[in-house]
Amino acid sequence: MKKILDTLFHPAKTKWFWAYIVFGILGIFIGIVLMPVWTNVEWAPWKTWGYDILNIIIFVCIVLYLCLFLIKKILTRTNGVIKVLTILEFVLLALVALGCILQQFKVITIANGACAIVGLALWCRGAVEIFRAYYHQRGNNDRYPVWWLAVSIAFVTLGVYLIVAHPIPDVYILWTFVILILLVSIILIVDGILAKPASRKTKKSKSK
Repeated sequence: MKKILDTLFHPAKTKWFWAYIVFGILGIFIGIVLMPVWTNVEWAPWKTWGYDILNIIIFVCIVLYLCLFLIKKILTRTNGVIKVLTILEFVLLALVALGCILQQFKVITIANGACAIVGLALWCRGAVEIFRAYYHQRGNNDRYPVWWLAVSIAFVTLGVYLIVAHPIPDVYILWTFVILILLVSIILIVDGILAKPASRKTKKSKSK
């Protein structure tokens, strides 16, 4: 994940710089199309696309979380309770991701929609970290960071609240994804400009 962020914010010079710009422009177009503002626009055939593919967006986010974060946690953990709990978290979220796809095709229905899924992900991460804090204190002389324990407890509390109360409508979650898509797209365009290698004429003039 660190390497991806470093590449995203510090692109190397490459002849493929134009790909950053193309994907950035494409991302901006997709973000605009998925905006909830089109819901009441009769002439727009894409007015419900954002809500229609919200489950797919959540599926992609969960898969990225599993592949870029949880797998690394599982591989680096020594055998023990925390590793087992992390594997259980992985399996549970993988099933939720599968449920998002099945719900997209009207096979099943996930209660409370996207809000419940986000709440479940937060609850799982918080619960695993609380157990890790407990076993860390038992097996190590160094203290588990109190601030991270507080964050973990907040994750569990907020997760339960999101699952039970469903306080955040899908429209706000969709807006969050749209804004993230637009931000990443803008960063890609800027990266494309920064990644453009110097022209041969410029190199020759510098060498002189």
